[in-house]
Amino acid sequence: MLLAGIAGLSAQVVVTSPSILQESSRDVKIIFYADRGNEGLKGYDGDVYAHTGVITSLSAGSGDWKYAPTWGDNSPKYKMTRTAPDTYELNIGEIRTYYGITNPAETIKELAFVFRNSDSSRQGKTAAGGDIFTTVYSDEFQSVLTSDASSTVLMEPTAVTFTLNTTADAALEIKVNGASVAKGNGMKLTASRTFDAPGAYKVEGTASYNGKDVTSEMTITYVNASPTATYPGGVPQEGAVKNSDGSVTFCLAAPEKKNVMIVPSWDNYELLMSNVMNRYDYQGNSYFWITVNGLDNTTYYPYYYLVDGSIKVGDPYARLVLDPYSDKYLANGVFPDCPPYPYDKFDDTILAVYRGNMDEYDWKVKSFSIPEHKDLIIYELLLRDFTGTEGKADGNGTLALAMERLEYLRDLGVNAIELMPIMEFDGNNSWGYNTNFYFAPDKAYGSPDEYRAFIDRCHELGMAVILDVVFNQSAGLNPWYLMYPIDHNPFYNATAPHDYSVLNDWNQNNVLVQQQWDNCITYWMTAYKVDGFRFDLVKGLGDNDSYTGGTEAYNQSRVARMNRLNNVIKSVNPNGIHINENLAGAKEENEMAESGQLNWSNINSQSSKYAEGFAAGSSTMGFYAPNYDRSWGSTVSYAESHDEQRVNYNQTKYGANDPIKRKVDMQMRRLGSMAAQMILSPGAHMIWQ
Repeated sequence: MLLAGIAGLSAQVVVTSPSILQESSRDVKIIFYADRGNEGLKGYDGDVYAHTGVITSLSAGSGDWKYAPTWGDNSPKYKMTRTAPDTYELNIGEIRTYYGITNPAETIKELAFVFRNSDSSRQGKTAAGGDIFTTVYSDEFQSVLTSDASSTVLMEPTAVTFTLNTTADAALEIKVNGASVAKGNGMKLTASRTFDAPGAYKVEGTASYNGKDVTSEMTITYVNASPTATYPGGVPQEGAVKNSDGSVTFCLAAPEKKNVMIVPSWDNYELLMSNVMNRYDYQGNSYFWITVNGLDNTTYYPYYYLVDGSIKVGDPYARLVLDPYSDKYLANGVFPDCPPYPYDKFDDTILAVYRGNMDEYDWKVKSFSIPEHKDLIIYELLLRDFTGTEGKADGNGTLALAMERLEYLRDLGVNAIELMPIMEFDGNNSWGYNTNFYFAPDKAYGSPDEYRAFIDRCHELGMAVILDVVFNQSAGLNPWYLMYPIDHNPFYNATAPHDYSVLNDWNQNNVLVQQQWDNCITYWMTAYKVDGFRFDLVKGLGDNDSYTGGTEAYNQSRVARMNRLNNVIKSVNPNGIHINENLAGAKEENEMAESGQLNWSNINSQSSKYAEGFAAGSSTMGFYAPNYDRSWGSTVSYAESHDEQRVNYNQTKYGANDPIKRKVDMQMRRLGSMAAQMILSPGAHMIWQ
C-alpha cells in the first residue's frame, strides 16, 4: 500500500481546477474565497490581485518564492475576476508558461499566493496570517482525499462529505475506522458520514490503479466541551509551570471558549482526546489547563493550543517561540541549538517551546547595585544595527558582537543601556515595537542564554540594563489576537480610544491584560535580572473611557496605571528603574514622578537649532527638569532618540551657514558643545546610538 500523504480540507482559502494540480495540468484555475482564512478581503468590492510565485526544487524553503513579480505589481496578468461575492478566479492556464519556468530540471512543488487589493493595504492570507500554498503533484498517478469540514476537530454533531479525487480511472473506496462507507470506479468518489460521538476517526481513501493501492488519509476528531476541574492549588498560573513532583501544568486563559486541546511535540503533534484540557472558571474568566508527566528537564518541547477545534495558537506566556514565517531566515549561528520548526508536519502555526531548565543560568554577578537614577547616562541601543554591517540596513547585529563593545560604552561614561524592544516580534529585521509574545526573547539577536550573558557582562562593567517595552499594542500573531474576531475580542479594542494607534490596541481595562503586564515585569526582572523598563507610548495606556478630553489632556487613569506598574517593579527591586515615554503635561508627569518614575524629555528640536547655528528656538535649558516645570531629577532628557532625525543630519540639511552645512570640524564643535550642555545639566540623560 502506498500512502499519498495527509489529505487536506476542501473548505480552504483556495481551491483549484483541476482539483489535483500536476505540472502537466492545462487550463488551471485558482479560486480564492475572501471570506475564509484571515478574511482580509472579505466584503471588499475593489480590484483584487494575486501576488503569486512557485516553490520549486531550487527553493531554499517555503519562503523562497521563485518567479514572483515585484510586490504591488498590478499587471492584468495578476488581476482576479470576481465570480460571486467574496469569490475570485485567476486563470493560469499552463503552469510553466504562466510563471515563465524554462529550466526542465526545475521541479514545481507548490504554487504560492497572497491576495491583495490594488494598494496592498488589505491582504488575503491563511487564518494564521501566513502565505497560501497549493501543492503541485508529479505527473504520475495521484489520489487525494478532501473534506468539506472547516476543521478536522468537531465539537458538535456534523455531517461531513469526503471526496476522493484521482488523476486517472481507478477502483475507489472510502473507509472510516476500517469500515467501508463508499465504493466505486472512476476518477471521483464521495461519501458522507455524520460524526456525533467523541473519538478519533481515521478516514482513508484508497485508489486501486495498475495493481497498486494508493491511500490518502485524515483523522476527524470529535470532542465535547472541555471538562471542568479546579486548577491545582486553586489560583491559575498561565503558561507552563513546573510542579514540585516534576510534572508540568500548561494553562491558557481563554474567556468564552468551550474547548482547548494541547497539541505537543511529545505526542508527534497528533490531535489526541487525552490532550483535551480542563476548564476552570475563576474570577469571571475561563482558564484551560492540563498536567503532563514525563517531560525531560533539558529537552526542548514545542507545542501549540487548538482552541474550539479550529484556532491554532501559541502560548502567550511562552518563554521561547518558533515562528514558521521568520525563523527560516535567521542568520546561521545566531542561535545554534534552537529547536527546529517541524516543517515536515505543518508550516502555518506559531509554536511555544517548553524546557524545564530554560531559566536556569549561572550568573557571575549575583547582586547588582543600580546607579542613582538622577545620575543615569543611558545609551539607547538597537541590537539590530549596533553591530550590523556599517552603512547597510542588513539587520545582522547580534548580542555576541554587542558584548565586544560594552567596555567602549563603559569608557564613554555610560552607566545604563536601554535595549529597544527584544521581546518576540514580527520578522527578524525590526525596531521591535511589533511585539507578539511578551515572555520570549526574539531569536534574531541570539539565544536566551546570550541575552543573560549580555546582561551579566553589563553588570560586571557597572551598567544597568533597561528594556523598552510595548504595552499599548501588539502585532497580529499574538495568540489572544488570533483567538477572537476583533469586534468581539475581550483583549483588544476594535478602535483605539486614543490618537496614537498603530497596530492592535490592547484593552487596558481587561484584568488579564493587566495581569500579563505585571507578570511580564516580574519575569524579566527575575529570570533575566533586568534593572528596569522604559514604557513606550504611555499616552496609550489609559482606561478606555478616559479620553473624553482628548489624548493630550491630563489623564488620571494613566497616572494610576503607571503607579501600579511602578509598584510591581519596586516589589522585585526597590531601586528598579521606571521610565515613561509619556511626553504629556507637567501635572501628569509630576504626579508620576512622585513615586520615583522618570519621564522622557525630548529636547531634539532645540538641540538641532543650536547645532544648526540658529538663535531662535535653540535654548537647551530643558535638559534641566525644573526649567520645564518638572520635578528635579524626574526626567531623562535627550537631544536624539530613535524617533527623531539625527542632529548632524539636520546640520547638513538646514545649517544656518555654509561652514555648518559642509565643514565637519565646525559641525563636530557645535555637536560637542550641545552634548556638554546635556551631560553637565543635573539629572538623567540619554544618548542614541
